[in-house]
Amino acid sequence: MPSPFPGMDPYLEGYLWPDVHQRLATEISKQLAPRLKPHYVARLAISLIKDRTSESEPRLDFEIRVVTVEIRNTAQNQLVTSIELLSPVNKREPGLTEYRRKRERLEEAVVHLLEIDLLRRGERPLVYYPQLPPTAYLATLTRAQANSVAFWPIPLQAELPIVAVPLREPDADIPLELGPALATIYDEAVYELSIDYDRPPPPPPLSPEDTAGLQDRIREWRRQSQS
Repeated sequence: MPSPFPGMDPYLEGYLWPDVHQRLATEISKQLAPRLKPHYVARLAISLIKDRTSESEPRLDFEIRVVTVEIRNTAQNQLVTSIELLSPVNKREPGLTEYRRKRERLEEAVVHLLEIDLLRRGERPLVYYPQLPPTAYLATLTRAQANSVAFWPIPLQAELPIVAVPLREPDADIPLELGPALATIYDEAVYELSIDYDRPPPPPPLSPEDTAGLQDRIREWRRQSQS
């Protein structure tokens, strides 16, 4: 059955996130593939990012798998657009600094960067942009050789947007429908069997107003599922 929420389900931000991350990257690649042919392809790239068990034990490092969707042209296999689904490791040290270095390398390589942040916790890599809106979730697009960033603020309980995936000129952008992609993996993974909607969602804590709104949504979801 579908999630109780029309957009991002905050209950997916906890221990289920590694599964959500990999499934969503795969679904995005599948959605884009027929729209990219014949001049581009979508490929999954796996990175191993060092993380720490805690700030008080900086020597206890381990590696986390992070998946990126790469759009490459078929003529030279050149990277055109990098679609980054941010994970907790990208939003805390030491991974935050390393991720910011990756952003710089992509900029130097004249690669478009589409970042999708469906996590409320952690520090956003783009905090130095003064126009960054306060919002639960966020998608941003940094076009190659551009001096501005496009934002898609995503409030809690809002539908996920259709975002632009840029290609090489003169080819037009193609759309990425985040809502259907998330709905597909929620259904395929049967996440509702693993989530206790009677408990609060994973940290950070919600405001009383947001908590009341989520509880109302869950009650309506249960009522509809029983009718």
